[in-house]
Amino acid sequence: MNGDVDVVIVSFNSRDMTADCIAHLDDPRVAQIIVVDNASSDDTESALRDRFGDRIELIRLEQGVGFAAACNTGASVGTAPLVLFLNSDILTTPDAISLLAAELEGDPKAVAAGGRLVNDDLTTQDLYRPRRFPGLAVLATTVLAVEEWWPNNPITRRHVGADIDDTTTRAVEQPAAAALLVRRDVFEQLGGFDERFWFWYEDIDLLQRLHRHGRVLWVPGAAFRHVGGASFAKWDKVKRIRSLYHGIVHYADAQLSRGKKAILGLLVVVVSVPRVVLFGRSRPDEAAAWRDVGRAGLALLAGRRPAGLAS
Repeated sequence: MNGDVDVVIVSFNSRDMTADCIAHLDDPRVAQIIVVDNASSDDTESALRDRFGDRIELIRLEQGVGFAAACNTGASVGTAPLVLFLNSDILTTPDAISLLAAELEGDPKAVAAGGRLVNDDLTTQDLYRPRRFPGLAVLATTVLAVEEWWPNNPITRRHVGADIDDTTTRAVEQPAAAALLVRRDVFEQLGGFDERFWFWYEDIDLLQRLHRHGRVLWVPGAAFRHVGGASFAKWDKVKRIRSLYHGIVHYADAQLSRGKKAILGLLVVVVSVPRVVLFGRSRPDEAAAWRDVGRAGLALLAGRRPAGLAS
């Protein structure tokens, strides 16, 4: 491979899906395919080595780490000037990577570019259109589960870029990071992903920091089929609670003002305490998760850095 794009894929117990992802990476701009096996237990390492051999650089992590840390590990192996972070449930369409790279290189003020996530028939997946960065109001709707009983609320509707057409490349705040191309020099200057994040909000935090260095593009011409059903979908409820709130509180700590952190921290405590009481005997693992979430909310409220929640 003689291209100028290193592709980084993190895989956790998604062997077959990752293999399909790799099989679709035939773009001439790909320099190296780097797969980080994040302590999988489904024989990912040997299966991928047997199928792809020297076509991939495979890094096996014996102990699981957060998605942010795994992405940083993969990126550190390559040397190409552009790095494409690709989720394992993505199937690249012909020329998508070349189109993405061409748009990024064609805009000297741009530091990153995201592709358009599509269904099998290449129609846009509305849930993954570009979004605005979440502020206190959006984070509060998540904490309070507003979307569950009011899916079309005006706060969430404005947050999701449903009004953005899918025909023209444009600068946006937050393209879907499942297929995100970044300039390596800027990525390294920023220190990569913030490794205090686990599996949620690490991409939004990175995009916030990228925006301070230049434009971030959405390139609808670069279509990436999003199959879905990666390892996140297999998590149990307790792990999802811990990881989601881990992302929320650490993102708030990194990006919100002192006053807004305190408000969100109070909301997190208000949501957590009743659940600790309610599930204390019937679901002790879930109650323990909510207890740790509440402590993280108290830390935000007091102006301290929250402790980790993910396990």
